[in-house]
Amino acid sequence: MRLGIVVAGLMLLGLVLPRLQDQHTQMLLQAVRDLGPISGWRCADSATYVYDPSRERADSTLLADPPEASVLAQVPWLEIDRVEANLRGGQTLVSTRGLEDHRVYVLEPGKLQSITAGDTPICNAHLSDWQIVGEEELG
Repeated sequence: MRLGIVVAGLMLLGLVLPRLQDQHTQMLLQAVRDLGPISGWRCADSATYVYDPSRERADSTLLADPPEASVLAQVPWLEIDRVEANLRGGQTLVSTRGLEDHRVYVLEPGKLQSITAGDTPICNAHLSDWQIVGEEELG
């Protein structure tokens, strides 16, 4: 019985060990170490973090200041439909809806923290101090 457990353990170790040495796994582990389990997973797993502010709050570890607040400070009568934050570069799109039109605002963070695994960039986090750098009317 003990021999079976030892053999099963060695087989499991043989399956897991190569995965632990994989670069993506190392990046995920570093991001989780720096940002916590949920934010770290989002950081390592996807270049874009998307949310609907009318249904959920922004991940405050990834976005220290919600970018939609900067848009609403300029145009408080608009409704925010969607926020798409590029975690690799920082540029963020805020989709809005007004009485007569739909607009997309392009924002850039003034502050961010680069998360890296050695010399390999993983993502940017703690994005804040948003500046509107573009605006486009959709119709």
